[in-house]
Amino acid sequence: MYGFVRHLPRAGLAVCAAASLLAGCMSGPSGGEAGNAVKAADRTETGAAEDAYTLTFFTNNSDRTVGQGKMEQDLIDAYMRDNPNVTIEVETLSPDPQYQDKIKVYNASNKLPDIIGSWGNRSFLKPLVESGALAEIDRGELGDLQFEAAALDSYSIDGKLYGFPRNSDFWVLYYNKRIFAENGLTPPATEAELMNVVSVLKTKGIVPIAMDGREAWTSGIWFDTMLQRVTGTWDTAAQAMDGTGSFDRIGTVEAAKAMRRWVEAGAFGDEFLNQDYGAARNLFGQGKAAMFMMGEWEMGMAADRSFPADVREHIGAIPLPALTGGKGSANDLTAWFGGGYSVSALSPRKAESIRFLKWMFKPDNWARGVWQNGITFPAQRYEDFMTGSESALQRELKTIYDGASSYSGSVSQDKFTPETQKTYYDALQKLEGGSINPETYASVIAGAASKSAAESR
Repeated sequence: MYGFVRHLPRAGLAVCAAASLLAGCMSGPSGGEAGNAVKAADRTETGAAEDAYTLTFFTNNSDRTVGQGKMEQDLIDAYMRDNPNVTIEVETLSPDPQYQDKIKVYNASNKLPDIIGSWGNRSFLKPLVESGALAEIDRGELGDLQFEAAALDSYSIDGKLYGFPRNSDFWVLYYNKRIFAENGLTPPATEAELMNVVSVLKTKGIVPIAMDGREAWTSGIWFDTMLQRVTGTWDTAAQAMDGTGSFDRIGTVEAAKAMRRWVEAGAFGDEFLNQDYGAARNLFGQGKAAMFMMGEWEMGMAADRSFPADVREHIGAIPLPALTGGKGSANDLTAWFGGGYSVSALSPRKAESIRFLKWMFKPDNWARGVWQNGITFPAQRYEDFMTGSESALQRELKTIYDGASSYSGSVSQDKFTPETQKTYYDALQKLEGGSINPETYASVIAGAASKSAAESR
């Protein structure tokens, strides 16, 4: 499915860390998360005897000490050790809106880094492809990397591949099992059960659900899920976005009403619209919120030492519950292929950049590393890397994914053109803030979707 933003809660800029600096501040794979990922990797075609060269690598994974940021860095360091003639300079920037703005600046000046973190969705990928900014990747050369075919499709335009997909993403509610047990609560499977949980937690002064309300992409995924829960199908959103249908339907209004119900019930606390990803994550991680609405990529919270043990050791996951009167079920999963990497078409080291990414995505590297270190679900086959010692949270997430009765594919927000996506995001936040009603919301996003479909033809 499509690739929406690989959002991480990190902020800040880490500028161009050259190999010598990285060696001083980052542990190598033998002692870090990528230990298993690189120990079997053989030396690549490049060698110390070749001419020295530098690759520039721009990523939105700003935290290089945990999670995907650390996995990226461990693999980069391992590649440089195996290829002493290669230096990979890393620049990071987050959150994603700032990162994507910097991509636009680089592209406008024809200075796109050799390798960039990217997303296989229309709003991000198509403008870069149409401007000739991205190098085509030969899909026929990737067979040994065991990518899911649909993941490669998500990075393809007009039959041409423009990136290496990284993750298989899906939307869940994380919950603190200790808080639930202490308050006599069980994980909700229906909206009525959720409202009871919200009511109980509010009386105890606990935020029911931590939510990143400042960045509208989270609300976009939530809306798609609620629309499916109302209508029982993913087709309503898909057809609205391709122009064969419309959001100006009763199902959209009912989904918007359901979203307002949750907000008005206090499910997200009082200030969630001013709360960004990092704040929401920390609210849950410090035990001040009982649940956290986010993607499967946060399964690494179970090993995050910045969280107290009585939180990280008691994290579970459930799908979003069914809605009262709705036709969808909790087993219908909002799932898509997440971010990845693309290569600049103007890179003087285009072949070398593609060679590095092929190495990075050898199954023993990225797929093994992120799975066995409990970081995320790769966009490659990973069954061979299951050890039986997966964390309880990993197992719960895998059960949710494997047990789904349907999958959404690309979510709506990634199908909008950049201009119409802004209209969509503005409408979402106005709906959540109560400044427009559900009927107006449905009309506004229907117009944006229709315009987007026409512009994309």
